[in-house]
Amino acid sequence: MFSNHHPFWIRAAAVGAVGLVLAAGSTTASAAAPDPGPARRIAAAPHDGRGEPLIVAHRAGTADYPENTVEGIRGSLRDGADAIWVTVQLSRDGVPVLYRPIDLAANTNGSGTVSEKTAAELTTLNAGWNFHPRGSEETPYRDAPALLPTLRQALDDIPADRLVFLDLKQADPAPLADAVVAVLRSVGRTENTVISSTDATATGRARLAGDVQVAEDRDTTRERLLDIALAHECPSPPAPGTWLAFEDRRKVTVSETFTLGTASSDVEITPWDREAVRCVDPANRVNTMAIGVADEARYRELARLHVDAVLVDSPRDAVAWKRKHTR
Repeated sequence: MFSNHHPFWIRAAAVGAVGLVLAAGSTTASAAAPDPGPARRIAAAPHDGRGEPLIVAHRAGTADYPENTVEGIRGSLRDGADAIWVTVQLSRDGVPVLYRPIDLAANTNGSGTVSEKTAAELTTLNAGWNFHPRGSEETPYRDAPALLPTLRQALDDIPADRLVFLDLKQADPAPLADAVVAVLRSVGRTENTVISSTDATATGRARLAGDVQVAEDRDTTRERLLDIALAHECPSPPAPGTWLAFEDRRKVTVSETFTLGTASSDVEITPWDREAVRCVDPANRVNTMAIGVADEARYRELARLHVDAVLVDSPRDAVAWKRKHTR
């Protein structure tokens, strides 16, 4: 099924003994993938209805609007985004809120961490305090605050038929996962929302709920792609309806082992190639997402590969790519 020449992984595939050191740690191509757990087909179409990848607004459109804000959600949907991706943390009093960095000073006019503040304190902060429009040094949201929202407030602004991805980030992820599931149940959003995280504890906890959609653990997806690229093996695909998301470009260190020692070199890879898509989604029953797509040429290539969604910082730009591609 697989050729011996993967255009983006060629240097890695050529070595006899390979170790890839990624941001999350070391892994090898032979690592066994954990059970992705239960999954169901999403209510929304995996494409936009015309065979084009869904345009997913990363952090609600972080290049165009203050990230993880209601203003970003509204603006990105108005610009034509098909789906929304937001980052969720838990307040001191157990309320899921939208925020990404550890330090509140990174994006707001506050300080400290999300877990140190109550929801009432957090929702008074201006999450657009440090936002600069592209090409400008101005900070327009200091005069028109974009308040840090709770998850419930954010969901109120997303139509029920739009897909939502919740990226869970917390030092203690289990309480966050429980609180997020409770909110989704209370507002009736379990069917069209996908929980994701780089922390397997978070996704594992959410999966135990049984009635929410959970993306495959990021480490498992990475191991799948390594098996395809390095060992030319095709692991069994995940359950129908599962979402798999991984970076469109990733820097890795390739280590070659020789008799007299080892040699390492840094390379940039693009793991979503034709062989990878055919392997993980042979029957068009699994949903694939390329994270961090940044240019029109790559968008067009991913569309040809039938990748289901692209996660972009600027939905405004991506919608323009799509319109040019479908003319």
